[in-house]
Amino acid sequence: MLNYVMEYSELVKSFKKIVEIDGHKILVVLLADQVYAIHDRCTHLGASLSKGTLEDKSVTCKSHGAKFDLQSGEVLDKAHVGFIKMP
Repeated sequence: MLNYVMEYSELVKSFKKIVEIDGHKILVVLLADQVYAIHDRCTHLGASLSKGTLEDKSVTCKSHGAKFDLQSGEVLDKAHVGFIKMP
């Protein structure tokens, strides 16, 4: 199913935007002249991927470093979580 979400020119100005489709937040990204759409939630703790880093057709969650492929949504690198040593 296709959904109209925005004009291409709108995405060119900001290179990433969050839209809502059927109650789901979707991150729409323009990277290297290609448009991608991915669920805007990290699978680790649900943080917004819109605040993450974009590179090489992937987005890295700012919270814990989980990395996702923008084409497939596949997890490329799991979250990096350290343990806090308790006295």
